Amino acid sequence: MTKKDFGLLVSLDLFNSALMNDAVFKFKRYEDASLSYTGIVKHDPKDIGGYDTVITKKEFQESFVNRPAAAK
Repeated sequence: MTKKDFGLLVSLDLFNSALMNDAVFKFKRYEDASLSYTGIVKHDPKDIGGYDTVITKKEFQESFVNRPAAAK
């Protein structure tokens, strides 16, 4: 798929932005964890880019904090 083709699909609102951002941030989380495990640190950005949004490094780290399940 070319960038032009992808751009066309985006312009047609084919992708769910919330789900795409979630997928990108999860991928980055596991990519960074696996690379740092081997001693590789690609970069230390202040902001983290998603599919169509950017969040701070602090927001990125806080979004993956294990929280206890809500009482039912």
